[in-house]
Amino acid sequence: MELYKWQKECLGAWERNGCRGIVRAVTGAGKTKLALEAIRRLRAREPELRVKVVVPTIPLAHQWQTALLHAADGEAQRPGFFGGGRHDAPDRGVMIYILNTARETLSVHMRRELALGRPCLLICDECHHVQSRQNRRIFDFLTPEMAAEGLYHSLGLSATPFGTENDQVLIRGLGKEIYRYDFAEAGQAGVIAPFLLGEVSVPFLPAEQEAYDALSGELLTALARLRRAHPEVNGLHGAAFLRRVGAIARAFEMDPAEPAAAYLMKTWQRKQLSGQAAGRLFCAMALLETLRPDDRTIVFSERIEQADRLAAMIRRRWGNCCGIYHSHLSGEARRRNLRDFREGHSRILVSCRCLDEGIDVPDANVGIVLSGSSVERQHVQRLGRIVRAAPGKRAARLYYLYVRDSAEDAAYLPGQPGEAASFPLRYTLLDDSFSDGLYEYAAGELLRASQARGDPEARRAELRRCLAEGLPRGDYLLPDAVLAEAARKCPDRHGKNYWMTMHRLHREFSSGDDAVEA
Repeated sequence: MELYKWQKECLGAWERNGCRGIVRAVTGAGKTKLALEAIRRLRAREPELRVKVVVPTIPLAHQWQTALLHAADGEAQRPGFFGGGRHDAPDRGVMIYILNTARETLSVHMRRELALGRPCLLICDECHHVQSRQNRRIFDFLTPEMAAEGLYHSLGLSATPFGTENDQVLIRGLGKEIYRYDFAEAGQAGVIAPFLLGEVSVPFLPAEQEAYDALSGELLTALARLRRAHPEVNGLHGAAFLRRVGAIARAFEMDPAEPAAAYLMKTWQRKQLSGQAAGRLFCAMALLETLRPDDRTIVFSERIEQADRLAAMIRRRWGNCCGIYHSHLSGEARRRNLRDFREGHSRILVSCRCLDEGIDVPDANVGIVLSGSSVERQHVQRLGRIVRAAPGKRAARLYYLYVRDSAEDAAYLPGQPGEAASFPLRYTLLDDSFSDGLYEYAAGELLRASQARGDPEARRAELRRCLAEGLPRGDYLLPDAVLAEAARKCPDRHGKNYWMTMHRLHREFSSGDDAVEA
């Protein structure tokens, strides 16, 4: 199969490391294809190879089944299933395991294969899931003696494998990180679609702001009590602070009278209030108004009730163009709604967590993070849902909604500069509109230049229309070549005008005032 440069380099690093290791690569870059080639190479050396693929969800298992079937060379390589209500004979050459079943059975199966002298390749997709105390039992078969025999090979795959106190679990079971491939590299190589990040500030309603401020005061009081009762937390910050406070609270069985538990409760209450701010729904609706007819949008929410409310609002305004995907629906309903989205029968899919990873929807090009956690892993996974390259896909765009007068981070990927072109938007409830001071200044310069040239009013009106459409979309930040191609290929006059305007704005932002006169 044809491989990207990064996949060839990665496979070389994996082989040099004894066919063991963890690959950190962005979603959509081709991790499954990488694994299929790893299987092919290893099987060429060891014809009796047994392949065990462990995945966290049933939909991801079905995607692996499809990929493995396409790559299979005869019936002997037809994959079997273990989990999700199906239990095929585990001695097949290729087996797919659902993680919550694998933790009970995989180690037994692996011991048997290795005891019979059969080489095994364990592939853990979304391998960060294996870190928990229950899931790590899949590695119970692995003793130092068994590892030394050279029959066990491994490949861990994830966009976000590390970042917890249990990282050593993965390293012991799968090997060290052997290759890293990030958004910036994948974008520059054209492996994923170019993408933009719109970071949108949303206001509280007055009553919400009052309640939030009151909780913030109570939280400061709770923090002071916590520091007096447990001075060992002083000097800790961020994740380390929260882990220590959580450990203290658990040691006291989450007694609400204990300062650590009281602090966590106030933190949770304030986060809930922010996450459920009504402005998020109105802002999402305003963003959906700006979509083009061919845009395919996934909305990510943390709360099922919030997802259901937004879906109802969308259907009331635009009819049956929206599907829902969350854990309160039956499996059949989720499959049907996802199928309708993939096949174009609906163009908006409102989801809640269970779509964050492991679902392949390459046609999606717009994402709206209605509400989310502060976990970077979730941010990366959600971005990965929309950047996968697909025929005709020009670019992807993700909007991250945060409440501006709250403790929420204003950056979607903090501490990772250069990975995406981002633009700030300020949503105002009163007039249901967006603003961006820098964009509006640059747009004003284009309008003033048009007036100075004596352009007719009809031309200036068209320019104003294009600039208004571009403000919430951020298209002016796309690469020069993408904008030029969009203008060249657009079939209608207004579309051509829009992309030419975005191209001129792009030059304005990148080249300064000289571009206005060009």
